[in-house]
Amino acid sequence: MREAEEEAGLAADALVVRTSVVTAEEPGWSYTTVIADAASLLDTVPNRESSELRWVAVEEVPALPLHPGFAASWQRLCEVTETIPLPKRQPDA
Repeated sequence: MREAEEEAGLAADALVVRTSVVTAEEPGWSYTTVIADAASLLDTVPNRESSELRWVAVEEVPALPLHPGFAASWQRLCEVTETIPLPKRQPDA
């Protein structure tokens, strides 16, 4: 969550974590992808570590020029996402 706020400007209190997945692991180092939901589309704020931030439809992701490590884990992330239930929507007032 700290990385989401630091690198994309996403406030931690606006996100609800569904799960996390370790997608790469080496001795003394690991890469974890966090899957989270937000009540609405959030604005992103790129920093020096980001060349671009934008929201895209899930089906468009494989066609993008992804970081090789993320590209290698994409199928696994999709499979994990299919196994966790979506949060219940609150009825509109």
